[in-house]
Amino acid sequence: MTRSLSILRLPPHTPTNIIMRSAIVLSALAGVALAEHRSLIGRDGTCKPQPAGSGPVASPDTVEAFFAIPELQTLSTSAPTPDGYTSAFTGLNASLNANKYMGLWTLTSYDTIGCASLCDKTTGCEAFNMYSERDPTLDPNASNCANPASLTNYKCTLWGAGVSADQAKNFGQWRDNFQVVITGSNAYNKVPAPCTVPGYDGPTQLGGAINAPLDANRHDTYMGVRVYPFNEDQEYDPTACATACTSQTAYNKGHPAKDGSYQTCRFFNSWVQSKNGVAYEVHCGLYNQTWSPQYATNYGQYQGSNRITVSRSYSYTLSEVSA
Repeated sequence: MTRSLSILRLPPHTPTNIIMRSAIVLSALAGVALAEHRSLIGRDGTCKPQPAGSGPVASPDTVEAFFAIPELQTLSTSAPTPDGYTSAFTGLNASLNANKYMGLWTLTSYDTIGCASLCDKTTGCEAFNMYSERDPTLDPNASNCANPASLTNYKCTLWGAGVSADQAKNFGQWRDNFQVVITGSNAYNKVPAPCTVPGYDGPTQLGGAINAPLDANRHDTYMGVRVYPFNEDQEYDPTACATACTSQTAYNKGHPAKDGSYQTCRFFNSWVQSKNGVAYEVHCGLYNQTWSPQYATNYGQYQGSNRITVSRSYSYTLSEVSA
């Protein structure tokens, strides 16, 4: 691995919503609402410089010019659909406002593959939204910096349920006199897990490929890898990995050590490998013991200028009745 993938995570801005259900509640909470209003006024921005953006800035620095930046539209329309996902929508001027929000990351590039990797690493993630956002360079303050210059951030949000264009309802917000807006918004839904395999328990979803340490006795449990050609027109079926695991055990049994012992393949990890966003191989990692998802830390690498990524990584364990 020559260069690891790094993604910067920043905390999201979480709006406060107050739901008032009746006139009685409104009356009872009038004082609280006033106090909340005064509190919000007291928390006006500080004019503190904000983290630098990674995208292009419009000239003139207006909302209309931001929407017209050609690069932001091109990034959206040309972004690859990551392996293991289907497109929900592309090129909208709004981000998702849906159920089961799972977090926001600010990335250093418009990177649907990197955003998908974050989703794969997050238990329960079923969809993600990638978009460009016009944000202020300073934390706006009504008196001293009500409408600061802008910067452009690339943002990735994760969701715990499938999404659709109907849920793209976040068009931005006003922060004092500064208008936050969104463009180039793409969303993707995770495809269903692969099939079960007779004789094995699973599949168990993993965030990357297994990178197992030595076992408790300092022995290597890795039994090799099998690689098969793959493209997006094929169905992803880990059965070939199960066959490889079973065949390896049969071979070992027929070629035992001098003391008659042999290794049994008890666990395999199947994943799709892509180069620069294009799936081209299925890999099957074979092991003589089970490893938990915490060891699925191989997310890919750069080979020269080529970006190699891991997707649709699942594990299967030999059933007790089959062992």
